[in-house]
Amino acid sequence: MAKQMTLDQDYIDCYSKDFSKRICDNHFTNKKRISGQEIIELSASTQLNLMVIRELFEDWQKQVDSFTQNPYFDYSASMVKEALASFMNVLSRAISIEKSDFEPLLTKAVAKTLHLAIEPVSFMERTLEELTKDPASQIKELKKYIKWHRAAWEPAADDLAADPGNLFWKQKLYEGFEKEVDESMQPVVLLDPFQEILPLDFKRLVTEVSETIVAQVEPEVIEEEKVVSSHYIIEEETKEEIQGNDSSEKEGIETIDPAIVWAKFDTEENPYMKGSIAQLKEGMGINQRIMFTKRLFQGNPDLMEQAIIELDETESFYEAIDLLNHSFVKSLNWDIHSDEVMELLQLIFRKYDSE
Repeated sequence: MAKQMTLDQDYIDCYSKDFSKRICDNHFTNKKRISGQEIIELSASTQLNLMVIRELFEDWQKQVDSFTQNPYFDYSASMVKEALASFMNVLSRAISIEKSDFEPLLTKAVAKTLHLAIEPVSFMERTLEELTKDPASQIKELKKYIKWHRAAWEPAADDLAADPGNLFWKQKLYEGFEKEVDESMQPVVLLDPFQEILPLDFKRLVTEVSETIVAQVEPEVIEEEKVVSSHYIIEEETKEEIQGNDSSEKEGIETIDPAIVWAKFDTEENPYMKGSIAQLKEGMGINQRIMFTKRLFQGNPDLMEQAIIELDETESFYEAIDLLNHSFVKSLNWDIHSDEVMELLQLIFRKYDSE
């Protein structure tokens, strides 16, 4: 049964601020600044310490990028590049930050580390997608700072570095995490050092929700072209309706009736399913993303991404289901009785449930 991990962002924000305050209050009691070496040894979580350094250097890189946009100088000249690299190398060994600047930096790093622990696939996907300037060089730097789940995400990162234009690295990312069996990479284990500073309430941090509705198909013939099941009404196309279609398409392909799907979900008692989402992607769990790509979109992450984009652009539940029927159900030969189709329909319902 598929599970979806739902993070409580409000709790994460509050916890990150409280955690950072405790760390900073302790460190800055007798000190005015914190050095690079002290950041490396900041907590018992090496990953958190490295995430702080990464946040620091990312902010610094933004300042450098802004600085090099000055139109009066040629920053592409080799001598200037060498001088700038040397200058940055010297500065990197002279990190010194006051509490007022360090605390918000630490807060961001704590929040990102929590996301990495709980939702590593979506975190790494977003992180890799952001590496657009020089993927190969940026990934080399990324490996210095993100150590958790490295065996799962590194092959995908290497593919991205080798060929930034080929999005099949996403499929490798999903497969890498699907194969991960290292018990030391479980969230409770990874976040254990955090408990020493400020105990985590895992019931508030993350809720594991079942998104699978067990199929119980009990067909009942209503009329010649329609069949009623406990899932939804299925419309069977007649031979005349499919004439002219590609010869590889099957006669009598089953399509989804949006009215019955809506009625079914609208009467469900499951409180988790009723939660509204603005975009399909944000409501999609790790296991769902892997399952949809593999079972509904022939293992092609690009095709799935395009489908989600098109579905999010629809203006109603009926329009979204019509898109599924005409663009995906037939051409990809979906089994509309399958759990994966039902889970996708659930997500679409949740997107339009508040309307």
